[in-house]
Amino acid sequence: MPVKGALVARRYYDHPAERPLTDCDVVVVGLSAREAARALTAAGMRVAVWSNDPNIVDMVDPGAPGIHLDVHARPLPAGYGAVTAEWMCEGAAEDRALFGAPVLLPDDGRTLVHLLGNILHDHVVNAAPHASRDVARVLARSPWAVGDFAAVIRASRLRLGCWAALGHVAAREDAPRAHALRDALGLGRAERAYVAARMRVLATAEGRTPPPLASRVVARAVSDDPRDVAEGLATALYGVVHARVAKTLL
Repeated sequence: MPVKGALVARRYYDHPAERPLTDCDVVVVGLSAREAARALTAAGMRVAVWSNDPNIVDMVDPGAPGIHLDVHARPLPAGYGAVTAEWMCEGAAEDRALFGAPVLLPDDGRTLVHLLGNILHDHVVNAAPHASRDVARVLARSPWAVGDFAAVIRASRLRLGCWAALGHVAAREDAPRAHALRDALGLGRAERAYVAARMRVLATAEGRTPPPLASRVVARAVSDDPRDVAEGLATALYGVVHARVAKTLL
């Protein structure tokens, strides 16, 4: 399943060249990242980078080394609500024309949630400029009603996070449907204050690599469900420990 730039360039822009790519992101269904890497290696590709996230592997074709294939066994990090590969496949359609090969195309609602989730993953303040444009394009080009998008966001268990990410988009793009969708999500006063507090912490990550620990924690504690939050924090802790152990061994 193509996602992010590879998908939106062909589906929501007038011409793919309007949305430059530095890599190609795909979600695999029914395989782990290691299983996908073995299959692709057998087909002639090689592993470029193993991520600290066990659900991601960066592959490259030696015959076309200019662009990498980022393979995701999970579309967003663990803890990001209901957004799994299986969830992305709900309502997906097989297509053979868009890429000249059979692929699954996610519906507009799940495409939008995934794009907003990636803005959250980048601590919002460090999201690339094209991230906001992609969201604005999906909202502008999709025939979906605002209420239908809101229903999918609620089902994703990322309602508060998506509201924050939509605010980031609305501040940067001419996207009236982003404002309308925020209204449709119906956050109360206490929820808005909570999101504002989270954004103040995320703002400390702007331009910083790696981000401060507090910002990393908040970026993972993004789901509306406390059980997802616990999973996200546990996975983030594993990633930090894994990275430090690897650095020590090297």
